[in-house]
Amino acid sequence: MKVKTPSDGMGGAGRFLVTVLIILIVLLVTVFFAVRTRGGHEFIEERIEKHLGVRITAERMRIGWPYALVLEDLRTEGFDEEGVMPGFAAREVRLGPSLRARYRLFIRRGHLRLVETEGEMWDPACFARLGELPYGDLADVTRMLPLTEGRVDLEVNGGRVEWFDRRKGILSSAHGIRYRVTPVRIPGRAMRHHALSLYSMTRPNGARMSDVAREWLSSDTIENVELMDAQLEGTVAP
Repeated sequence: MKVKTPSDGMGGAGRFLVTVLIILIVLLVTVFFAVRTRGGHEFIEERIEKHLGVRITAERMRIGWPYALVLEDLRTEGFDEEGVMPGFAAREVRLGPSLRARYRLFIRRGHLRLVETEGEMWDPACFARLGELPYGDLADVTRMLPLTEGRVDLEVNGGRVEWFDRRKGILSSAHGIRYRVTPVRIPGRAMRHHALSLYSMTRPNGARMSDVAREWLSSDTIENVELMDAQLEGTVAP
């Protein structure tokens, strides 16, 4: 008589799932320790450089809850040096899976500095399209960021952006930026909800906006459908 063991009742599918689970645990543990090494830091920094085209360094890297890669005190090369150096920095950047989209990107205390170059281009080139933002409607940011197909759940908390001309004079600036892009499931259509607020923004013509609060929807076929538009406007010396 054959005695039935628990493994006999598991079946091929059960054994496959257990194997996948073990592989995932090993992979997660490996990544957890890898980000704590200098080699792991350099690998991640090189991947970001390849994707964005700019050299970055991060003071610390770790795995945060629930399972996100966390980069702390990140900055591009030369950003903190004297003068106006194009680039960006952030107190914290988190990249991990998202329930609503393919992945979630969270940026805390980010600072982006755009400098105009010859031919009316902007540096760093990976954010060049944002160079148009001070001259148009704030909702134009919808087409300036690669957030198509609802793959990214983006949140910016406490951001700051500055635009400089070729002579390194300040053209425009925006402070206290909070921006959230969340995929929205509507029957028959994939859309994204945008929520933007900022403390103040000075435009190149000297006009100033403050206490801005905007919300709109967008899709691959509709640039934006305004839901809320509130702001105070005035004029300051250029």
